[in-house]
Amino acid sequence: MKNRPSFLDRYRTRKRARRLMESEHSFTGLTNEQVFEKIYADGSWGTDSEGRPWSGSGSHTPHIVHAYVEAVVRFLERLGANLTVVDLGCGDFSVGARIAPAADHYIACDIAPSIIDRNSRLARHGSVAFRTLDLVTDDLPAGDVALVRQVLQHLCNDDIRAFSERVSRTRPYRYLIVTEHIPAAKRFPANVDIPSGSWTRVMFGSGVVLEKPPFSLRSLSRETLCEVREPSYDRDAIIRTVCYRLK
Repeated sequence: MKNRPSFLDRYRTRKRARRLMESEHSFTGLTNEQVFEKIYADGSWGTDSEGRPWSGSGSHTPHIVHAYVEAVVRFLERLGANLTVVDLGCGDFSVGARIAPAADHYIACDIAPSIIDRNSRLARHGSVAFRTLDLVTDDLPAGDVALVRQVLQHLCNDDIRAFSERVSRTRPYRYLIVTEHIPAAKRFPANVDIPSGSWTRVMFGSGVVLEKPPFSLRSLSRETLCEVREPSYDRDAIIRTVCYRLK
């Protein structure tokens, strides 16, 4: 049995949560595009060796990235040739660059114009097209497989619900592969609402589960492609990648 966090650990976690919530008040009144532009401008998810903002530890920690890339590439190989993959929330493209060679066409999208501009200048892949896109409000590019890797966890419930309802209704992809940082416990309160920002629901002992209310994503089947243990906010947590078959 794992040791439960001590009173001091829980106190420190709550203190950090309060500080983060106070810092996120600077997002009040901003659009999602402005929120995530600010997160990158402030380097809230970290920076590389040259001081350029990047997409956080989930995009650069070797054991996390390796497990995800291996699982997704293996799944794409199962589907065969002539695939169009749409990356909804590509961030700094450090992960997408490793998956793109497994697709015939790769559309890498992000809500932050600055990160898409940088990707377009620095990442040279013949099969990749970069687009600035808000997955909540903009038309979704058509494709065979959509990747949404650790994106929804930063959005409020209204935005996730809008995305989920549109995907359930229009089914623009054969498969939707969603990765979320969630508590490791078998049972936890799913989909606790938070403001859109740099934090995640793990701070509050929750995580995004698309098939549960208030999202209730409709799919023909679901398959867990990989799980990686990754504690967060002093909590035992995992990064889980689930594939939903939409049609």
